Amino acid sequence: MADRSLQAALRAHGITATPRELAAFVAESVAAMEEGALIRAAEELPAAELAVLQSGGFDVDAGPSPEDDPIARTAAAYAALLQTALTIKEVAAALDRNESRVRQRLLQRTLYGIRQGRSWRLPLFQFQVEERQGARVVAGVVPGIELVFPALTPELHPVALWRWFTSPSTELVADEVPEQPLSPREWLLAGRDPKAVARLAQDV
Repeated sequence: MADRSLQAALRAHGITATPRELAAFVAESVAAMEEGALIRAAEELPAAELAVLQSGGFDVDAGPSPEDDPIARTAAAYAALLQTALTIKEVAAALDRNESRVRQRLLQRTLYGIRQGRSWRLPLFQFQVEERQGARVVAGVVPGIELVFPALTPELHPVALWRWFTSPSTELVADEVPEQPLSPREWLLAGRDPKAVARLAQDV
């Protein structure tokens, strides 16, 4: 019964994998993460820096609680990125391009892909996606994306890239709505200058 409820929740958000398949993705993502990413500050920082943290009221001996496990959250996000990502064949068909051209753009880093063995998965966040007759359809690439991805460090984790690309930035503010910062994705979809996002990407 629990598996059915989980399956329904996954499908409601566009994830077609079974709970077992999703668990395999999560296991893969955890294995790909750096060991020691959550070492307690007391084991990692110099004494002077620890003293500053302690004076500010931070508990330097505490690790993450089971209810707020950043690795689990990142693993789940990574699994979702993989499961909803597109294959080279799917992207080529959606963009009406040859598969070789999509591979070329991946190698040039003007499209973003996650390598899985000999194949690639291309996360959806870099595409314009429309709903047509209840189905998600790729209508094109986010404008200007070809200037942004090359400016990012290749070592950036896919989840970190996705969060940066979809989170509002105080550096991206439209003159007409200054109180509402835009995410890099929103900025580009609005047809604004991609060079502004590329400059930000250099510091990610």
